Order: sequence, then structure tokens, then C-alpha cells
Amino acid sequence: MMCDKLQNLLSPYLDGELDPAARAEVEAHLAACPECAGLAARMKAALAAFASFPEVEPSPALRRRLMAIPDRRRRFSLDLSFLRRPAVQPFLAAVSGLLLLVSVYLVSPGSVQRTINRQFHRGISSIEKIYVRAGSLTDRLGDLANTTYAQAKAANPIGRADY
Repeated sequence: MMCDKLQNLLSPYLDGELDPAARAEVEAHLAACPECAGLAARMKAALAAFASFPEVEPSPALRRRLMAIPDRRRRFSLDLSFLRRPAVQPFLAAVSGLLLLVSVYLVSPGSVQRTINRQFHRGISSIEKIYVRAGSLTDRLGDLANTTYAQAKAANPIGRADY
């Protein structure tokens, strides 16, 4: 038997709670191992010392005082410890950002609305400019195609009139 296993069985052995086979195994180990035998002897001495202590009966006054102590009932407490978990923190950051935007809007709704309108109209204006440039480009390409066709027809490199 190993010493660690004996240390787990030593207390039940001293209390007389082991079956005969386990008891014989512990006794064989104690006979062979002086360290475990010393530990068992010290534990027996401690048990004997505890047994020699007198039992003290509390006084009636102490009993009354102890019985007069009210039971502490658990009061409601809001437990927010789950907010410290790393998985919740990105969500809290997003909520904080959203609350910041809402509070800025609520404090000065006119200026925020004007800024949004200004940016919206700048975007629309940019889109219109691109559309106008694209239109002029297609007009120029159309003119270039017509000019090229007219020049090719005037040159008549084949000498035929039916093309």
C-alpha cells in the first residue's frame, strides 16, 4: 500500500470504520512504514486529548441570547457581476455608442438634423454631377461616332455608293 492511500484510510481506521480486509492492509503498512506509524501514533494521541476535554453545557442565559438572535433573511440584491464577463463587453460598448448618439441627438436635434440634411444633399449633388458628366460624355461619343461615319462615307475608299 502507498503512503497517500494510507493517509486517506487512517482516520476511518482509528475510528474503527474499516472492514476487516482494509483494516489488515492498513495494519500491515503501519508495521512496515515508520513514518506512517508515527503519524498514526500522533493522531491517536490527538484523539485521546480531544476525548479528555470536558463537555461544556452553555448557560441558560447564553442559550436565551443565542435564541434571540433573529434569522437573517437574504435581502434582494441586484447582482450585476455578469456584466464583467469578456463576452458581454462588446455588446456594452455598442450600447454605449448608441446611447451617446441618441443623447447627442436629444440635446441638439436641430443641428444634427441640419448636418444630416447637408450631407444628404452633398451626396445627391455629387451624384447629379456624375450623371451630367456621363451624359456629356455619351453626347461627345455620339458626336464622335457621327463625325467618324461622315468622314468614312466621304472618303469612300472602295469606290462604291451603296454602302
